[in-house]
Amino acid sequence: MARPAGARNAQFAERRAALIGKARERLALQTGEPPSFRELALAAGVSVATLRHYFGTREALIKAVFAHYLREGKRHLQRTRVVDADEPALEPALKDFLERVVRGWTQGSIGPLHRIGLAEGLRHPATALDYLQDVLEPTLQALESRLTVYIEHGVLVPCDTRHAALMLLSPLLLALLHQHDLGGTRCRPLALPTLIDEHVKVFARAYTSPAHQL
Repeated sequence: MARPAGARNAQFAERRAALIGKARERLALQTGEPPSFRELALAAGVSVATLRHYFGTREALIKAVFAHYLREGKRHLQRTRVVDADEPALEPALKDFLERVVRGWTQGSIGPLHRIGLAEGLRHPATALDYLQDVLEPTLQALESRLTVYIEHGVLVPCDTRHAALMLLSPLLLALLHQHDLGGTRCRPLALPTLIDEHVKVFARAYTSPAHQL
């Protein structure tokens, strides 16, 4: 007896998600040349024909990796956007945000996604756009939304929130790349908690409205 269409669709989605997870693991490995479509199929334990059935092309597979983890990260992005009524003062709140970025980079999927995006995007313009739209920009735009709320509450001075979000996030991303992806811990270790403390203080001094300055 044939399975109902819904059951087939659910099975397809589940199998596709499993393949995406295997592909992400292989793409994130720093092993020299980027893996070919055949090597990705081998890492996933399937044939090239099977991988092509689910994704079509190598570029579409990488796009699917980004899109999959964007969906999984929506809860964290929403937490970034929202300012709760009982939220702590500006500096502790920004420090918490940056610390969550570090945890996501070192313990979750954020670091591998950026690693894949940079490695693949610098070689393929279409993949670069996918990386920007599905990985980097959602984080920046969520942070922009949060900063907009602080401005509306009078905590921050009116400013270009896109510039402010880039100024807040960029030094930490560079430090994470330096330490965890380029091996900076081997030649010049950096205390990320200290960097975050100092960076948040500088950011707050630059953007806090006079009425909220101590």
